[in-house]
Amino acid sequence: MFNLLRSTLALDSRLLAACALSSALALTLAGCGDDSTPMDSGVDDGGVRGDETFEGTCISPPLCDATQTESACNCVSTPRTEADFTTNRVGCAQLTASGEATRNPTDDFCDASANDGSPDLSCFDPAGYFTKEPEETVTVYGVVDVFGNGGDADNITIEIYDGTNTDGTLGELLGSATASIADPCTETENEVENDMVTGTRKLGFYFIPGIPSDRPLIIKQTGALDFWKTIYSYNQMAINTELERGAPAADACATMSNAAFDGVPRWRYRARIISTSDWTSIPLTAGLVSGIRAGSGVVAGEVHDCTDTRLEFAQVATNPAPEVLAYFNDNPDNPLPVASRFEGTSLLGLYAALDIPEGPVDVTSLGRVNGELVSLGWYRVRVFAGAITSVTLRGLRAQQTGASATP
Repeated sequence: MFNLLRSTLALDSRLLAACALSSALALTLAGCGDDSTPMDSGVDDGGVRGDETFEGTCISPPLCDATQTESACNCVSTPRTEADFTTNRVGCAQLTASGEATRNPTDDFCDASANDGSPDLSCFDPAGYFTKEPEETVTVYGVVDVFGNGGDADNITIEIYDGTNTDGTLGELLGSATASIADPCTETENEVENDMVTGTRKLGFYFIPGIPSDRPLIIKQTGALDFWKTIYSYNQMAINTELERGAPAADACATMSNAAFDGVPRWRYRARIISTSDWTSIPLTAGLVSGIRAGSGVVAGEVHDCTDTRLEFAQVATNPAPEVLAYFNDNPDNPLPVASRFEGTSLLGLYAALDIPEGPVDVTSLGRVNGELVSLGWYRVRVFAGAITSVTLRGLRAQQTGASATP
C-alpha cells in the first residue's frame, strides 16, 4: 500500500511539474486543476461532489497544502467537519432589520420559510441543470444601492456588457443609463452606524431598454471618482422564467408608465456602488494595513445556492490568491469584515478577496452538507486596477454546462 501511494504521489509530482512548465509558455493551462481525478496536487480532496463537470483551464497550477481542498483551479480551505459549521441556507428571520425595514427574499436573497435549511444543489446534477432559453428583449430597471457607508446614490452610470467571453473580458456594450435621485421612482434607505439609524439616503432610479435575456451579463457601475469606486458585477442574467411580464402594477411609480415598460418583459436589477472611504477602511478592518496597491483590485460577492439563496459557512478561494481573504459580520445594514473569521461566510454569504493584481481570476467555493464536501460553484472574472469585481456564485449556470432548452 505504501509503495502504491508513493508511486501515485510521484506521478502527481511529475504532472505538476509539467503543468508548471506549461505555465511559462501560456497564461492558462488545459487540464491542470480539474477535479476529475482523486489526487490533483498530491492532496486527496476526498471527492468533491459537483465539480466533476469542471473542464476549464487554470490561470496557474493550484498547489494545495494539507489544510486545503483542490477544486476548479483553486485551493480552498477545507470546510470544517463539526455539525455547527454545516453549510446552510439563510432564513430571512435570521437577518437583523433596522428602523422599519423588513428582510425579504427579493432584496436579501434569504429563505422566507425556514432558517438553516440545507442548500438546494440540484443545478449541479444533470437532471437539474439550468438551461439556456431563447433570448428575449427586456428592459432592465431598478435603483442603485450603497454598500456600507455613503451619501445619496445620484448620477451613477450603469453600463451593461455582454458577458460571454470565457476569459472574463468585457464584451459588447449593450446599453447604459444614469441613475437619478430626481426620478419619481427613487427609493430611500436608512444609513446605519454602530447598529443605530443615523439618517437616510436616496437611491437613484434608472432603466435600460433593449437588453437580451438569458445571456451572461457584466454590469459596470460608476460614479464620481473622488467619491465612489467602480464596481464590475459578473454572473448577472435576466432569466426568462424570472422576468416581470404584462403591464406594471397600477400603483407603480410614474416613470414606469414610460413606453419602455409597456408590455415589455422587465428585469429588476438592484445596482451597487461603494464609497472611496469604505474602499480605504474595509481593508484596514480586515487586517490589510497597507491597503490596496496601485495596479490591484478586489474580488467580492456572495455565495448562494441554486435558488439564489444566501449560504452560511461557505469557503471561498481565488486564483491568483489575494493578500487577504475576509468574511463579514451578520449585519446587512453595516457589513464589516471580521479578521478572525475563518469558518467561512456569515449569514450574509459575503466574502472579499483583497488586493489581487489586475487580470483574470478564478473564484471557487466549497461547503460541507450532510458530512460531504460539495461544490458551490466557480466562475472566471477579471480584476480591474482600483476597482471592485463583484461575483456572486449561484450554482452551476447554463453557460457552464452548455445545456439548452428544447426549441
